[in-house]
Amino acid sequence: MKKKLDLMVALLGMGLLGNNAMAEGFALTGKAGSLGLGLEGTLGITESLNARLGFNAFNYDYSYTQDDTDYDLTMDLQTISLLADWHPFDSGFRFSAGMMSNNNELTGRALPVGGSLNIGGTDYDVGLDALIGFNSTAPYLGIGWGNAVSADKGWGFNLDVGVLFQGSPEVSLTPFGADAGIVDADDLAAEEQSMESDLENFKYYPVVSLGVSYKF
Repeated sequence: MKKKLDLMVALLGMGLLGNNAMAEGFALTGKAGSLGLGLEGTLGITESLNARLGFNAFNYDYSYTQDDTDYDLTMDLQTISLLADWHPFDSGFRFSAGMMSNNNELTGRALPVGGSLNIGGTDYDVGLDALIGFNSTAPYLGIGWGNAVSADKGWGFNLDVGVLFQGSPEVSLTPFGADAGIVDADDLAAEEQSMESDLENFKYYPVVSLGVSYKF
């Protein structure tokens, strides 16, 4: 009986070693998409399971004028991702899940041109700075195509489509100007709540990215 057990353990060990050998490999991927520009490393764990560690960032500025008010907006994207990929069909298709360190935020400034700014239903002769943030840690779920470590050494392409669950936005408003001190706190809180309601859909951030990988 002991000999049979030893044989089973040996065969199991050979099987695990075989799977690990098939999964050996490391690849680097350059990416571009809705999280910005990034770099990602992929490590083969088993024949059908990979681990990915990545960094993405981007900065975008936009200015416009509406209703006699100048608006300056900045979108700062920055995430660090740790993901697992499962390839169930022995193909490039994959399911992906993991967590991201999320430093995505929006900042803005509203400056009335020769007029006043409505805050919480009251007009004030001030400007307004806005900071909009999200949860610092956010889960990710998605699907994709491409296995950066499946083939022989060389180049490959991949696609990711998913959702970053970054939580409801938190808005912080700061008035500035000569009359900033007279802005009522209740009006400011009401304006923050109104903006949070308008931006509620941002808690589900769509992720789409294309990548070019190289396996070493």
